[in-house]
Amino acid sequence: MNFLKKLPNNIAIVLVWVYQKTLSPSLGVLRFLPFYPKPSCIFYPTCSEYSIECYKKYGFIQATRKTITRIGRCHPGNEPRVDLP
Repeated sequence: MNFLKKLPNNIAIVLVWVYQKTLSPSLGVLRFLPFYPKPSCIFYPTCSEYSIECYKKYGFIQATRKTITRIGRCHPGNEPRVDLP
């Protein structure tokens, strides 16, 4: 039963991991293309790493809410800082 409870979180972690390995400007394989955007993350850890930590620590709904809030704060007008889940 515990496996079914954690299934949505594990699926979300896999999806974020796939994003990291493919599309992420910081970690993905496409970062080597000349026209791809340069990494400009203002937070530590990056939003995708933050998301994975949230899905490991919290339930699916709360982790999703925290992830969306974090992505909403990620813009050039915000000050760089360490922001842990």
